[in-house]
Amino acid sequence: MNPTTHPAEPPNKRSVLILGAGIGGLALAHALKARGIHCVVLEPAREPGGVIRTDRVGGCLFEKGPTSLQIKSQRVDGFLRGLACAGRMQEANSAANKRYIVKDGHPVALPMSLAGGLMTSVYSLRDKLRLLREPFIKPSGKRDESLGSFATRRMGRAFCDYGVSVLASGIYAGDPDKLSVRHAFPKVWNLEANYGSLIRGALKLRRERKRRGEIPFKARLVSYAAGLETLPLGLADELGDTVRLRALPLRIRQVGRRWNVTWTSVDGPGEHTFTEIVATLPVHDWTALPVDDKVRDLFHSLPTVPYAPLTVLGVAYKKEAVGHPLDGFGMLVPLVEKRRILGAIFNSTLFPGRAPADLATFNVFIGGATMPRLATQPDYALHEILHHELSALLGITEMPALIRRYDWPKAIPQYNIGHDFFLDALQRVENELPGFHALGNFRGGPGLSDRIERALELADRLED
Repeated sequence: MNPTTHPAEPPNKRSVLILGAGIGGLALAHALKARGIHCVVLEPAREPGGVIRTDRVGGCLFEKGPTSLQIKSQRVDGFLRGLACAGRMQEANSAANKRYIVKDGHPVALPMSLAGGLMTSVYSLRDKLRLLREPFIKPSGKRDESLGSFATRRMGRAFCDYGVSVLASGIYAGDPDKLSVRHAFPKVWNLEANYGSLIRGALKLRRERKRRGEIPFKARLVSYAAGLETLPLGLADELGDTVRLRALPLRIRQVGRRWNVTWTSVDGPGEHTFTEIVATLPVHDWTALPVDDKVRDLFHSLPTVPYAPLTVLGVAYKKEAVGHPLDGFGMLVPLVEKRRILGAIFNSTLFPGRAPADLATFNVFIGGATMPRLATQPDYALHEILHHELSALLGITEMPALIRRYDWPKAIPQYNIGHDFFLDALQRVENELPGFHALGNFRGGPGLSDRIERALELADRLED
């Protein structure tokens, strides 16, 4: 069979190859198509979406990977509202605004206001008085610092253990003593760098925005009635034959400032010369690409980015057997509590229609950067951990009605101390290879909203 070739284009015409049909690659392709820029997406899997996968069993809906999408900007909100699948979007239940944290072996609701912060039992009076010193603590002057060190220095140990470190676990499944505050939480880092204090900086930023008449975007937590995979499947459907599934590049060759690529896919072989290539694959997969020796050597020069392994257990219990009201998003478990789970999301509370009326469902997270060996345990061991921890924390009195296991050996890239060496090296690779661009959760944030935002920004640059 002869490869499909695309018509020749004027020398200044943009043409983009996107490697990978995860949420970033699909959002980029959609944005480029809207601008009239020709692109092809090659995806080796049978379905688009990357880690976004939905499972349905016994009347329950479980997410194998991300459980929801937190929209953090007006631009991402507008993008999602403009898609054909927007009508199937679901807002999280209002109860999801409530978050629990485990303290002394019991879930405690986190404060959602200043008054609540003053009254909460999560922090002692001594802890709260220690926080009042924060505006008077001088910046460290360090180029970078671990999240644990930064939070303890500025806010005290309790706010590190039962506050910032818990965020590190919830977002990165990371180790607060290894994560870089500068890269993992740049807004927090910039408050000290620009204003000398987190509290003073937050107050000054608020006044500055008010003076400029800016209305802060209120983040929204969403999914879709048939599960989160509705989003990548809907994007791929709109893109049509732009997305090639079960597709593998056979040769990627630099020709001057362009890239000649041949590939095979379920739709047959193809060949085209592109002005740009965008790699959305994990960086550790780049060295397996069929590129020239010079390009492969550049890929090998990149520092290794560590990934946290994660096992997700989708579990259902009879509601009558659960001793907690489940009136919230879920619970996070601080490391200092010395439990064997990172946390649990209350699925059947979060969005409507996720379980039969008599069942309560959860996604329970095990492993991460702090307990990686637990993620590789056999089923019987994980089931024992699950039952022991949820019985103790949520007052569950019966065995689960069903369990599903979803393994992610390389779930989330870790923005650890020294991540700037990787970012600098990545920039050098892009500079050495005209027309080559990297897009992924290893840069600019690991969340789905982050990836869509970075994709839209790259589409702007490629249009120029």
